[in-house]
Amino acid sequence: KYGFIDTTGKLVSACQWDDASFFSEGLAMVKKDGKYGFIDTAGTLVIPRQWDDASYFSEGLTWVKKDGKWRVIDTKGNIVIGVQ
Repeated sequence: KYGFIDTTGKLVSACQWDDASFFSEGLAMVKKDGKYGFIDTAGTLVIPRQWDDASYFSEGLTWVKKDGKWRVIDTKGNIVIGVQ
């Protein structure tokens, strides 16, 4: 399991994630029970775990996959390219 600590060593997200990425643009990809979402630096899940696959953010966007279809979302979780 993966969790997150801040630069002072304070726990911000308990070791609950099956997979996790580094923070990019203030968000980190996390996976639990087969679904990906994104947390902020406070450990709050800000983009719900609903994606079958995901990547890290670059220039405010990332690729996510659901039901076999790829989409692009912004840092708020809004779909900007692909099927709603």
